[in-house]
Amino acid sequence: MRALLGCLAVVLLACLGSPAAAAPTTKDTVPKLEKKLIEYGWDVSDPAFIRANIRQMEQRPFDGVIFRLSGPLTPVFEEKFWAPHRFDKDYADLAAIKWRRFKYNFIMMWAASNQDWFNDTHWKAIEQHVRMYAKAARIGRCVGLAWDPEPYGPNPWAYTTALHKDKKTFAEYEAMARRRGAQFIRAIKAEMPKFELLTLFQLCYFPHLCRAMDPAERAEKLSQEGYALLPAFLMGMLDEAGSDVVIHDGNENAYYYTDSRHHLSAYHLMKQAALLLVDPGMWERYRRQVKAAQALYIDQYFGLRENTKTYGNYMTEEERAKWFEHNCYYALATTDEYVWCYSEQMNWWTNDRIPPGCEEAIRSARRKLESGEGLGFDLAPIIRAAEERARAELESRLVRRQAEISGLPASVAPPVIDGALDDETWRQVTPLDPFVRLAAQADRGPAAETLAWATYDDKNLYIAFRCAEPEPKKMTLVGRSRDDPVWAGDDVEFLVRLPNSDTSFYHFMINPAGVLWDGLHYSDTPDLSWDPDWTAAAKIGENFWSAEMAIPWATLEMSAPTPGTQLHVNLCRARPGPGELTAWSGMAMGFLEPRYFGAWTFR
Repeated sequence: MRALLGCLAVVLLACLGSPAAAAPTTKDTVPKLEKKLIEYGWDVSDPAFIRANIRQMEQRPFDGVIFRLSGPLTPVFEEKFWAPHRFDKDYADLAAIKWRRFKYNFIMMWAASNQDWFNDTHWKAIEQHVRMYAKAARIGRCVGLAWDPEPYGPNPWAYTTALHKDKKTFAEYEAMARRRGAQFIRAIKAEMPKFELLTLFQLCYFPHLCRAMDPAERAEKLSQEGYALLPAFLMGMLDEAGSDVVIHDGNENAYYYTDSRHHLSAYHLMKQAALLLVDPGMWERYRRQVKAAQALYIDQYFGLRENTKTYGNYMTEEERAKWFEHNCYYALATTDEYVWCYSEQMNWWTNDRIPPGCEEAIRSARRKLESGEGLGFDLAPIIRAAEERARAELESRLVRRQAEISGLPASVAPPVIDGALDDETWRQVTPLDPFVRLAAQADRGPAAETLAWATYDDKNLYIAFRCAEPEPKKMTLVGRSRDDPVWAGDDVEFLVRLPNSDTSFYHFMINPAGVLWDGLHYSDTPDLSWDPDWTAAAKIGENFWSAEMAIPWATLEMSAPTPGTQLHVNLCRARPGPGELTAWSGMAMGFLEPRYFGAWTFR
């Protein structure tokens, strides 16, 4: 712990900046904090609004704003050309804005579209769009452009659903994405030779790939990611980015941090570990021209998120403001330059639903940093208390399940593990109760029903799943090889607690493509070196998918159960498309909660 605190002090000193070695460190000599806080959210303004309200806007505790151009929120990756005078009114308003305090301003661009990476005509249109935005940023005397790569619609970054994936390799797609990234930057430079690009996230999105592994394994795992082509696009941007271009990784993940160590770890990820996803020939350029940024999410801290409860919903008014101040303080302390502050259910510019203590939390965090003070309070007990209150409420709403599991009749053959569920076995077994949503999502029932069956013989435990799925083609399939992160997509899971343990458990998964995952949980990080003997298969139908598992008792380090033997287990299903998590026995916030597993009694 002493070493950790020492490292923390060193990193914070480096991030905050330090006076010259010979100069005494006093309140009067501590330099002004050269970090900027930028506002962005659903209150995003257009140039006409800013022109009319800039003096009032600049009363807020920010250094700049991310704003939009007028008209529909059309992604710049749209494949159709735009009318050449589309933004003429915006250009006029931008030229007339009298910025004073807000000196670090960005215009937002969105990415999602049906563009084809290999279609030059599409990319001519995209270049036109990007140049039009860059022209606006130049006229408006902005620092540069902000860019949200998230696909609010078709996903241009996924190789697994790419238009030509059956004819072109992932390496060919990466090469083309890199070429397009260079075109993207050239289009901006044609209007604005010197600029900064504030991206809401970049390589911060891939911490699980930024660790030691064989490069071929990393490339294979990356190809299965939803943002598989994003690193190659960044390489293309760096190819074309001269010394006058700076790219900021906005680390959107920082929305949810509850500990200063999260900020420090993310800073290290973006500055050092992420190099594992960077072409080695670009390492020096990446170090020089890609900076680490941080993010804040006001709705998260103040319990304002729609249809989602956070720890903020279980805090007092004062505690919410402290969580926000804590994250403001450490986000500013660990950014190279920018922190962007996001909100949805409030509006800074119309004074609508601004939470009590919100603005003062920003001012307090900045004041403490600029004067060289510590934060002055410990967030950990506040988070622990909120977590306890949240769990108490959720536990009161949990659906706790028990079931009796009958053995396979001697006259019935074991099921063939092919995922089809057409064996006599399953006609002889009564299904378990239907799955229920997590208590954190339980304001409504599951949109898609999941049923499961279980039986056993002296060798194996057999489990079957039938998952209703209205649109199987829209399922998210992640992974090709065993222990790939299938949990990031659609899957079903079996979890069973180790004998005589309330916290350790075995964990088995399969996705609709038949990719398996297994792990042994002794702590927060599963042991993936555990490669047990078991069999599973899946099958995709017209409006459902199904799966079967056969798990030897020896794999669970036990003999076949005798009547009355009890195991604590759960069966779970993930549907990431609609954001639905369900389980046979109710869970609170996720699947990895062994205290809530249901009970099977064998007979």
